[in-house]
Amino acid sequence: MATIDEVAALAKVSVATVSRVMNNSYAVSEEKRVRVLDAAKQLGYQPSTYSRNQRRAETKTVLVICSVVIDEIIEGIQTTANSLGYDIIINYCASRNIDLDSVRFLKNGLIDGVILLNPIFSVEDQIRLSKQYPVVQSGEYVSVPGSFQVTTNNAQATHEMVDHLIALGRTRIAMVVPKLDIGLPHFVKERELGYMVSLMEHGRPFDPALVIDADFTMESGLEAGKRIVEMDPRPDAVFCATDTIAVGCVNAFRDAGLRVPEDIAVAGYDDAEIAEICTPPLTTVAQPYYEIGVTTMRLLASLIKDEFKVGRHIMVDYELKIRESTVGKAEKKG
Repeated sequence: MATIDEVAALAKVSVATVSRVMNNSYAVSEEKRVRVLDAAKQLGYQPSTYSRNQRRAETKTVLVICSVVIDEIIEGIQTTANSLGYDIIINYCASRNIDLDSVRFLKNGLIDGVILLNPIFSVEDQIRLSKQYPVVQSGEYVSVPGSFQVTTNNAQATHEMVDHLIALGRTRIAMVVPKLDIGLPHFVKERELGYMVSLMEHGRPFDPALVIDADFTMESGLEAGKRIVEMDPRPDAVFCATDTIAVGCVNAFRDAGLRVPEDIAVAGYDDAEIAEICTPPLTTVAQPYYEIGVTTMRLLASLIKDEFKVGRHIMVDYELKIRESTVGKAEKKG
């Protein structure tokens, strides 16, 4: 698919001139207009619907499509949207693999932009949606050239967490990953990559048998924990791609008479509320959810104003929260 930059290069004009021609601006000479339109025709360039229409049809309304409701992210989006003069509509879809055509708010043209909070669209749907509206993906994302995302660095954070487990002297580290019918979500793939890279850098062989499938429920974490207990030799540490799964594993280990972390250390990801009330409190990666929401809305507002021409992936900071599921009370005191 041709880009506005390619049209500008072929027509030997600026990107701004191409934009003016596509928006029927009078501030372009007829000679340049013809060159731009000829170049666009040669390249098969189709300007985004939202770029053509935004200035004459702005509604100051943003649609948030989410498969999970993360209060702090929503609060960050809402607070920032209000400060910028936007209202938000939340469209909750229980399925993580939603059908783009089922979202009726996308059909009435009464929104200025879309935030995707963790739903998983196909690449084709993502491209189609981005032609219609400015779109920012928040949290989970589909890797599409030229798209806009706000996330933490999942691979790097997991790498550091596995480094932490290795530094504690753990030698056989399992990983539990949530898997959907359509495969591994992109963020899980990144966390799995961080796990493998850390092992490799410490000279540890990657053993596929130590990567255990689950889903997003605590019950699946409990079942995964039971499988880990039965392994021979049994792992002495486990990293779980979400806190919910990790708490399920902790419960399974306790039921089997194992001590956490003395017999097996457990770490998660997200710093969900359940992480602190778990027994023992769960070591995890804390995501700054409110900041993610704020950054997502600010980026979308800039897209609506047509301030960016090239896709961006903004990674916000994270923090390792080291608690007693990996470092026992005695070790903390020491």
